[in-house]
Amino acid sequence: MKYMIIAILFLNVNPFSLSMITAYSRIALFTSIGTSILCFLSFNYHIDFTLYQVSKWLDVVAVFLLFILIIRGLIRWLAVFRIKTTTGLLLSKKGWIKSFTYEAVLWVFNLLIVLFMVLYIEVGFLFKVVLLLYVIESLFHLLIGKNNYKIVITDNAITLVNHALLVISWNDIVTITLRHNDLQFKLKNKKVRLIDLDLINEKDKQSFEAKIKENAFQRNIYFSS
Repeated sequence: MKYMIIAILFLNVNPFSLSMITAYSRIALFTSIGTSILCFLSFNYHIDFTLYQVSKWLDVVAVFLLFILIIRGLIRWLAVFRIKTTTGLLLSKKGWIKSFTYEAVLWVFNLLIVLFMVLYIEVGFLFKVVLLLYVIESLFHLLIGKNNYKIVITDNAITLVNHALLVISWNDIVTITLRHNDLQFKLKNKKVRLIDLDLINEKDKQSFEAKIKENAFQRNIYFSS
């Protein structure tokens, strides 16, 4: 929770990476798929996976998924509202379309699971509602974020706010490599973070790259292109 708040305020020391947001989404997705498969087997092949009734088990899973949704929602929405008043580069239309595509894939999975359960499983109303809430939250985030997604460079970090949240602390960067279409940041923990340059408008790319290079030189961070 501490790193979540720090990242949202753009004052972090450790990176709150893109993987944190996607991890919540993947946990929710795999839990949903696994649960629906087990329910299908239980109802159609009379397999007793637990000592509890399936309907009660589905309610427990639904509460768990709702908890994940609330955490993910807090991170994403606070970041968007915070970034509104922060000076930065608005993301390109192409960048927004990439966010839309990523989220749309998750919509398809969630909606298919809901449809599958409506057709084959009589119980699990709360479970189905929660999956629909994932789709609704995602859709509204994209619509509101369309004109608010940004990338911001401060003295503390590089912050990218779109469907996910990427915060790269300057203190954690070892090297920066400019490739054809992205910037690669190698961190002290051996991980690599990427910023896709397609997310930035053409008119802003040169100034963005120059600012990254300038900050790298000021901090004695190796920069190559």
